[in-house]
Order: sequence, then structure tokens, then C-alpha cells
Amino acid sequence: MGNASRAVAASLWLLAGPAHALNLAGVEIAPMVRAEGQSRPWPLLGSAQVHRSFIPFYGLAMHGPAEAVAHGGLSEGLTPLQITLVWYANELPKSQVQAHFRALFEQVASAETRQRVAPRIEKFIAMLPAASRGKSMVLYYDPDGGTQVSIEGGATEHFSGIEFNRALLGMWLGPAADADVRNGLTR
Repeated sequence: MGNASRAVAASLWLLAGPAHALNLAGVEIAPMVRAEGQSRPWPLLGSAQVHRSFIPFYGLAMHGPAEAVAHGGLSEGLTPLQITLVWYANELPKSQVQAHFRALFEQVASAETRQRVAPRIEKFIAMLPAASRGKSMVLYYDPDGGTQVSIEGGATEHFSGIEFNRALLGMWLGPAADADVRNGLTR
């Protein structure tokens, strides 16, 4: 589907009437969100499940400007986005959560990039808590301000720098991301 077709499809989807909330592990994800500093509400652009050993590990929902998918290049860090992660795993120790995200950074970012943004990667990894079913984490990205990561019942941290944020978004949207996840988020 071409970019113009995606833009038309996104516009028609918004005009189609009331959208239904998405349910990820018992957590309702709104079909529209009003992101801080944005003039218009953002629609749900897509959702996906990340699997581990064929079992749902966590779900992702992505909100952003209606035309975001049509413009492409979401992993390049030029478009504001909000990604909500909701855990499906019943209980997962902090060390396993951290190992998962460390492996994702290694998968999507070159060794040189990881070295340049190592302090931010370590700050991100350190803030991750143990996971339990239905707990969420919200990543709000603005190209001018970086990413704010808010963990339900826990910390909120800010991460600046385009290289770090490209690696973070690249986990699910970049060329090295799981194709099913990337396609689900960008329907």
C-alpha cells in the first residue's frame, strides 16, 4: 500500500465512527489518546504481541498522529509516538526483564551505537522492574524532547538523544525488529 493510500485509509478509519478499546492482558487501551503538547488526539495506529517460545510475552499498542504510518520511517525518530507495553507474563524477575531488553538493544543497534549511548541504555535497563501480568509501561516520544518512560507504580525517566531513541523505537519498528510486531504496530 502506498503512502497516499495509507493516509486515506487512516483518515477513513478515523471517520468510520466510534472505535473500540483494545484489550491487552486485561488492560483497556483507548482508541484515542490526547498526548501532552499535541493539538489533536492521536488514534491507535496498531498493536502487536511479542512472543517468547510461542507464548504471548507482552503486548504493544502504538498511538500517534493519524498520518504517521503513511509518512513511514517511524524508527528514524522523526515522528512523535506513544507506545504502551503491557505484560502478559504472569511473573518475571527483574533480571529476566532486563536481559530481554538488553538482547533487544543488541539486536537492533550496532556495537558502535550501543557504545555511544551506553549510559542511557544502562539507565533504561536499571529502571525496569520485575514484570507481572497486566502491568504497563508507557513510552512517549517527541523528536524535540526525547522519550519519557513511565512504569506503572514506579519510576518515570527521561531519555534524550536521537541515537538512543532510534535504538529504543527500533526494537519494535526498525528493520531488525520482528516483522510481525512491526507490521502489527503499523497495520
